[in-house]
Amino acid sequence: MAITGIGNNYNNVYESTYAAQKKEAAKEAGTKDTAPAQAENTKKVGTDNVSNYYSYLQKNYDCMPNENVSISSAYLKKCSGSSAKAKELEDFLKKIPELEKQGYEQLSAQNKALGGTVTYYQQTWMINKDGSIQSTVYSVTETDMTNAERMKKNMDERLEKQKEKKEDEEKINETKEEKAKQTEKPNGDMEEISVPELSVKYVEAGSELEAKAMMQKERLEDAYYPKFDVNV
Repeated sequence: MAITGIGNNYNNVYESTYAAQKKEAAKEAGTKDTAPAQAENTKKVGTDNVSNYYSYLQKNYDCMPNENVSISSAYLKKCSGSSAKAKELEDFLKKIPELEKQGYEQLSAQNKALGGTVTYYQQTWMINKDGSIQSTVYSVTETDMTNAERMKKNMDERLEKQKEKKEDEEKINETKEEKAKQTEKPNGDMEEISVPELSVKYVEAGSELEAKAMMQKERLEDAYYPKFDVNV
């Protein structure tokens, strides 16, 4: 009776020890299997940073989904890693709808004075790698004047405006230089202020179809595209 009792206890101890060892071995095997997957997930988080930021912009800014805004991959990468750059970009994106509204109203008023009506208006925006901005206005205007007459008159008016603008810029530069002298630091260094550059080009098309065809040809060289980008 005593021997049988010892045998049962030994078997119980052995079975318990074996079960514990088996459980530990399974745990170690599971850890090894999941480690590569965890490492891969961690890697993806870093590489998806730009893509996630671009998705965020598309969801939160009305000007983004219509694809009229293209952003340099290099500049987008800077913005995704810098809150200051991101704020600069997003502040501008907020202004685009109002800038387009103002542009349409100004062109409509200008063409109305020439006896024409703007029947199509679309504006594109390209944000370069240095943060500078290029915009192109594509429009179609119906008028009794011939295209040649209207283009000449528009050109004359633009040349006059450019002349006035140049004179205004010269006055502004003189004022800036004067202020710069007053705000010069004690060590002689000038405080630099970064202001994004914006240039606007106007394209008059004969029809909406022609305008859209020209828009399709307009491309920013290193623009970011979620599915096909190779620059980031």
